[in-house]
Amino acid sequence: MCTAFAKGKGCAWVIEDRISGRLLGTIRFNRIDNHSRWAEVGYETHPSVWGRGFMTEAVKAVTRCGFDGFSLNRIEAWTLPGNVASDRVLEKAGFRYEGTLYQKAWFKNAFHDFRMFGCLASEAPISTQNPYRPSKN
Repeated sequence: MCTAFAKGKGCAWVIEDRISGRLLGTIRFNRIDNHSRWAEVGYETHPSVWGRGFMTEAVKAVTRCGFDGFSLNRIEAWTLPGNVASDRVLEKAGFRYEGTLYQKAWFKNAFHDFRMFGCLASEAPISTQNPYRPSKN
C-alpha cells in the first residue's frame, strides 16, 4: 500500500477501538483510477468484532471520503459467494449488487467467482456526520 499511495493509486486506514486503541481491522482503496474517477475498496476485521457494525461504519466513512475528498464517481467492491456478512456490509453502506463475475481470479489453487457491488456518487447516501458536504436544509 505504501507504493500504491506514493503513486496515487491506493491508500489504507487502520480501524481501531476509540477507547482502548485495539486494532480491529483495516480498510483500503486497493486501486484508484484518477482518470476515470473510480476505486475499489477492500477490508477485513478481526473475527472477535464481526457483526458489531464497525465495518459498515468504516465503509460508509471511506466511501464518503472517496466521493467528497477524492472526487471519485464510482466505488466498487467484490465478495466471494457465500460471504453473506460482507454482502450485507456493502448493502448497508449504500452499495448495490451488480452481478457475478465467474472465475474472475485465481488464488488458493482455484478460480473464484466475484460478486460485484458498486456505489455511485450520485446515488450514495449523504451522511449526517459528513464533514465535506454542507447540510441541504
